[in-house]
Amino acid sequence: MKKFVVVFLLLSSLVALSQEDNNAINNSEYSSQDYGLHEVQKGETLYSIAKKYFITVTDLQEANGLKDSNVKQGEKIKIPKTVSNNSMFAEDESTAQATDEEALFPANKSKNKASKSKGNAVKKKKETLNIAMLLPLYYDNIYDLVFNQSNIEEKKIQNNRSTFKCFSYISFYEGARLALSELENTCKVNLYVYDVGEDDVSKMKTAIDSLKTKDIDLIIPLVFKNSFALLSDYSKQNNIALVNPMSGDESILNNENVFKIQPNKQSEAKSILTYISEKKKNSHLIIIYDDASTPKDLLQWYKDNINTYIDSTSWTIINYAKHSAKMKNYLKPNKDNIVINLITKKGNDDKLFANKLVQTLSQWTAMYRVSLFSNNRWLDYENLDYSSLNKIDYYFTLTYLNNYTNTNFVQFAKLYRKHFMTEPDKIYAALGYDIMLHFVTAMLKGDIKQNPNVKNLPNMVNHYRFKKAGSDKGWQNESTTIFRVQNFNIQSQWSY
Repeated sequence: MKKFVVVFLLLSSLVALSQEDNNAINNSEYSSQDYGLHEVQKGETLYSIAKKYFITVTDLQEANGLKDSNVKQGEKIKIPKTVSNNSMFAEDESTAQATDEEALFPANKSKNKASKSKGNAVKKKKETLNIAMLLPLYYDNIYDLVFNQSNIEEKKIQNNRSTFKCFSYISFYEGARLALSELENTCKVNLYVYDVGEDDVSKMKTAIDSLKTKDIDLIIPLVFKNSFALLSDYSKQNNIALVNPMSGDESILNNENVFKIQPNKQSEAKSILTYISEKKKNSHLIIIYDDASTPKDLLQWYKDNINTYIDSTSWTIINYAKHSAKMKNYLKPNKDNIVINLITKKGNDDKLFANKLVQTLSQWTAMYRVSLFSNNRWLDYENLDYSSLNKIDYYFTLTYLNNYTNTNFVQFAKLYRKHFMTEPDKIYAALGYDIMLHFVTAMLKGDIKQNPNVKNLPNMVNHYRFKKAGSDKGWQNESTTIFRVQNFNIQSQWSY
């Protein structure tokens, strides 16, 4: 019997996986040829019954020899048992089914009784991990995927998953599920999935009420600021580990149970200087800033720390707004001249600045070797002069990118294509995969709130390196990747 158990719980309704999804994730999901029995209740349809048991209408039709979707109240139909619904059936199939709560979470009742009888008994190491994922699944929009005679031509045009709202963040869950599939022989996981909207406080409060009935070990949300704040309060009150996949807001680390995945600007700066000190030893740095568009704390970090990495004679910091005309004077003919840009303007002003700086630096390449570290967003600017960009070595830091020079990402992409018949998106698929793979492995090794780091995890796309942000604060991931643009190709150069 498989050790991997996934329980899907949505706020509005239980979601049944499609036939393609079931077969793709786990071709051996049907644990045997056994069947359970279900007595059709008033108002139930074959579709609603399929949803309840995490199977498809086709599964039910094949199991019961049905040619259509008609079922009658009181009729008993066979339900194919899977690893996802096996616990929903009583041992004696002739007896009435358990309630939804008892069927989906059969351990809760016995566990509560045991805890009452044992009193203050020593807590044993858990054999099962309970993980909650809270995502904007847009289950209410799932009927947008229904094809019929009146919309078939329109749907053919909408052949990209991103066209449909209910696919906006589903790849994060898909990546996490692939990770659990890889871990199924090493641990048992109950995964509770909630559809909470992007920043729907009402749905989040309902989800938190449901979490209170479960012994949750880890919470992984993909939500916005207000909803995350509610989860953070709940996490702090109940001492539950909480992962934040996307936020760059430093204030979320005020909860010591929080694990912040996105590196801060100081971590990126540390990566850049470490890379230069190790890989670009014969270099001269020119760090440019301006008073209006450079974070003061980032500029101060460079001033305070650069001598730790670079000899004091090999760098300079200049105010670009005041002294841009003098920048060429700092270039060295026999060195790698590396410009580190700390300026981030807003909107169109940043696009104009990016183009001007790239064109200026490219003009100097006839006499000097010139590189530039700057914002990865510049590559999305339509007006950027790519012919000028190609004359310089352009670098940027980023945590997640579909990086086909990373062998682990290539293997992940192959796995993702096999299971979901599409390419992983730019961020969320690999992010969900890495988070689940890292944290489940770390929890198996010990208390992640004491040490969340795992060395040499072989399959991760991007590794994490967490550091406590303070004695009473959460954990900040400091690992990032440096990418280089050369000959119009993006290549991974170095990870720190």
